[in-house]
Amino acid sequence: MSVPKFQMSINLQVLNHLGLNLYSNTSAVLSEVVANAWDADATEVNIQIDGNNITITDNGNGMNLSDINNKYLTVGYQKRSESGESPVFHRAVMGRKGIGKLSLFSIANIVEVYSKKGGELNGFKIDTNSLKEAIKNNDTYYPVELTANDIEFNGNGTKIVLSDLKKKRTATLATHLRQRLARRFAVIGTKNNFKVSINGEEISISDRNYLSKAQCVWMFLPENGADDYREDLKSQTKSEKIKLIKELPSTVTVGENSYRITGWIATCSEPKELDDDENLNRIVIMVRGKMAKEDIFSEIGTTALYSKYVFGELSADFLDLDDEADITTSSRQDFFEDDERYIVLKEFVKKSLSSVRNDWEEIRSTSGVDEACKYVVVSDWYNELKGDDKKSAKKLFGKINQLTVEKDEKKELFKHGVLAFESFKLKNELSQLEKIDAENIAAFIEVAGRLDNIEATMYYQIVQERLAVIQKMQDVVSDGSLEKVIQEHLSKNLWLLDPSWDRGTELPIVEQAFKTQFKTIDAGLSQEELDARLDIRYRKASNEHLIIELKKGNRMVKSQEITAQVYKYFSATKKVMSTLDQPEPFEIIVLLGRHLDGEKYDEEVYQATKEALKAYHCRIMYYDELLKNAQNLYSDFLEQNKNLSTLSDLINELEID
Repeated sequence: MSVPKFQMSINLQVLNHLGLNLYSNTSAVLSEVVANAWDADATEVNIQIDGNNITITDNGNGMNLSDINNKYLTVGYQKRSESGESPVFHRAVMGRKGIGKLSLFSIANIVEVYSKKGGELNGFKIDTNSLKEAIKNNDTYYPVELTANDIEFNGNGTKIVLSDLKKKRTATLATHLRQRLARRFAVIGTKNNFKVSINGEEISISDRNYLSKAQCVWMFLPENGADDYREDLKSQTKSEKIKLIKELPSTVTVGENSYRITGWIATCSEPKELDDDENLNRIVIMVRGKMAKEDIFSEIGTTALYSKYVFGELSADFLDLDDEADITTSSRQDFFEDDERYIVLKEFVKKSLSSVRNDWEEIRSTSGVDEACKYVVVSDWYNELKGDDKKSAKKLFGKINQLTVEKDEKKELFKHGVLAFESFKLKNELSQLEKIDAENIAAFIEVAGRLDNIEATMYYQIVQERLAVIQKMQDVVSDGSLEKVIQEHLSKNLWLLDPSWDRGTELPIVEQAFKTQFKTIDAGLSQEELDARLDIRYRKASNEHLIIELKKGNRMVKSQEITAQVYKYFSATKKVMSTLDQPEPFEIIVLLGRHLDGEKYDEEVYQATKEALKAYHCRIMYYDELLKNAQNLYSDFLEQNKNLSTLSDLINELEID
């Protein structure tokens, strides 16, 4: 018989790829052991972690020597070549490629396996150092036989002991393993007669900590047992958080065959809820009760705001049928993307997410009104709107509510959103608001905050503040002993003298020149006169230099006195102006409490004095006159703009912490 011309062989080096460097995290590795226990009809699995060792024990069917050599130690053994169901409970077998057990070497350097079946007890050890040596020399590897007499089993079962752990990969294992295993399996629990414990404490469905975060849930129900499935999902939610539970179509067609996708997609109320020890902003794909893909959502390619709130879990068993080609990758954590079944799944997810987005935006719009109307003034404003205006406001609040911002920031956006709404309402352009995407609403209302009617609203607040200043001024003027208070008020509020003077500025160099000149002005004044004068204040407002002479509110001043004094101010000011490159306009204001020359003044003399003072760029004003004029001016504004009062109240309310 001739020797075959060609020969195919498998190098042990393949174990480096299929086992030693196969899995991305410890939870995924231990999931393979739990999956094997499920396939072995185990009803109990206990994982014991003591820091230096991890021991996994199950009460499954166990293995005899033949099973160990021909199945467990045979890389690539196909479980489903015999049957796609477990022999006792007829469970859908999770394993397929026969390489999951190799993943143990990625977290431990020593793996011990003990198994009992039909009274036969065996044990062996694999040391990765000796295994790597065999791989290097391309030798056959022989695990070390272990004495198993001191290993006790209540019936059949398997015990795996992992030691010499790779600390970098297992350091935080005990902290997060319970939650992660609960999330990796949909079959753990009494319902499926499959109890899994960690350090003696049973894993429960609540350990998944999934649907307890949900605000809205979209369910995909099975054809049989839909009522129980629905109630099971609802039981995992918190009723006080739920705003929507809805059923979506769950049937897909691949070729001529129809299949069911079951599970749920949910959204939370705040994106930060999806941050625990792992990112939950994903949609997991489960196959045969076990996580097969950690996230399909990232492949959908959406950046819409709703996507930050999405999480979910879908079961798609049609991806792994016994009579169909295996489309899982070697890591058992993903699928071949060009397979028709996977393409159909992605299209199903995209279509479902379209419904999710529409419902979510509607819910957030309604919630947006609720959030905004927590503030009474906003509620009053909103409730006064009618028809289409109210619908537009609801959409605006909804867009604001979609933004992932802090509470204080959202309150600020509600404030400016109302102001922007009023601006467009005045211009009959509310439709412009509806054209703005939620993603751009924050930038938009920041710009809208600079519009004219918003400025008017802000001015309304200023007017209210000025009326309060006027009232305070009236109080202090009536008390002649508060000279410095009057001086301070006028210095800060030049608009009392002229509404166009919103604010004043000081020019240090010019002011110093005035002070130097004014020292000579006091030379001819008696002590009584010096005491009577309040002060001379210098300011510049509306490009005009102001010299303000204040007299006590209860002091009577004579024409001759004020004319002589003003002349000195005029002369001194001209000298100061001559030092500038270009002379600038100036005005002298004399502010009196009582009429010039007293109540029995001569009208002709009074008019002549006023005309004479004009030549010195001077005018006389009275406290009661300026206060009355200011009050009338701003009161008229308030009367003509009553509609702004609600917005002003709204602003004040929303600015309160």
